[in-house]
Formats: sequence, C-alpha cells, structure tokens
Amino acid sequence: MLTYEITEDNKILASNIKRCRTKLKESQFDFAENCGISVEILSLIERGIANPKLSTLQKLAAYLGCTVADLFEK
Repeated sequence: MLTYEITEDNKILASNIKRCRTKLKESQFDFAENCGISVEILSLIERGIANPKLSTLQKLAAYLGCTVADLFEK
C-alpha cells in the first residue's frame, strides 16, 4: 500500500498552484496541458500528496511566469 506524507511545503505548494489555476479560470485538464504535465500529477500536487520533480516545478513556474521558489511562498 502506498502512503503519502503531506508536508507543510506540499500544503503551501498545493494552495498556491490551485489559487493560480483558479485565478486563470482554467480547468485542471487545461492547466496541466498548458504546463506540459499530466492532469493526474496536477491533481496530486493540488491535493498536497505529490512530491513533484524539479522539472515539473520548473514547468509550472514557467507557465505562471514566476520562479520555483515563488511556488513555495506563504
């Protein structure tokens, strides 16, 4: 059985990504496609249970026009 540890960093990332996506008025599918990631990974990130690769974080940041560090700001 897989278990996930939801860390404070994951919660912050989840909140920031979901807030940005909602602000853009994009569905998870459209947002994921525009970022070049799978909708499954985006869903895990937005629920705070994924530990995304740096390359995934870079794709998200590039699409949002921010830095990877910005994705983790409170």
